Amino acid sequence: MPFNFQFRHAEERKEIDQLSRFLLLQPLGYPNYGDCVERARTELLSGGKSCILAFSDGVLVGDALYQKHKQFPRVREVKNMRVHSKLQGRYFGVFMLKQAEAENPQDYDAVITDIRSDNLSVLNMARFCGYEELLRTPLYERNAQEVVMIKKFSRTPSGLFGPMKKRLVSHSY
Repeated sequence: MPFNFQFRHAEERKEIDQLSRFLLLQPLGYPNYGDCVERARTELLSGGKSCILAFSDGVLVGDALYQKHKQFPRVREVKNMRVHSKLQGRYFGVFMLKQAEAENPQDYDAVITDIRSDNLSVLNMARFCGYEELLRTPLYERNAQEVVMIKKFSRTPSGLFGPMKKRLVSHSY
């Protein structure tokens, strides 16, 4: 079976618009998701966020959207990752996550992300990639728990986690 996969950064407006349409097809029940997608689009266009795109024969099939954490500038935050359902389980997510970690590693000391507690396949992928559970809290809505995961490196200061947990809990529902 032939295949043609390509991974690259979202740099052109056309690709960012394509990403927006791709994300809107997969809201996963998040409240005000359309507003979040539009904010991400605006921040991608202005350079505030970065994104790795995955294509199969020219069709967008995955993304990993990341940025500098807004309160903790030495922390990279993975904001969104989606892989088309027909390609899940083929390590697209692992590759994009590892690539997001590899971009300018001197600029950050840890990577953080949050994952719905019922999304076991993505939680397992994060653990496989070296992420550890930092805390569980309802970040986006009262009745849904997110698992905040962090990947530490040898350069990660140990005093980072207390203030981070405090900040996350203070902004939970």
